[in-house]
Amino acid sequence: MKAKTTLLTAGVLMASLMAASTAVLAERHGKHHQNGKWDKQELCENFREGKGPFNREERQAERETYRAEMADRLKLNEEQRQIWAEIHQERQIKQEKRMNQWQEKMQQRCSNSGKQDKE
Repeated sequence: MKAKTTLLTAGVLMASLMAASTAVLAERHGKHHQNGKWDKQELCENFREGKGPFNREERQAERETYRAEMADRLKLNEEQRQIWAEIHQERQIKQEKRMNQWQEKMQQRCSNSGKQDKE
């Protein structure tokens, strides 16, 4: 009987922890997310000012630091590090193309939303 009670208690505890964790995660995402859409004004302001995910230099520095730490953890020698750098340089070029397309779309969206707000 004691085993059943312990098992039942463990199950209830796990269920409550799972329910609480999703509520906590939902709160974190809900601050900038409203009804399935991001707050356009805030998003456009961040885009114009280059803050947050729009700060290319900051994000580039973070990626470089991460790659250097990863190369150290992998204990790559100089030849391997050169290949590692070439691979990431190729990826960076592809990423730049995607980023430019994305920024053009953001520019268009923000200019269109500004016109709609004025009307």
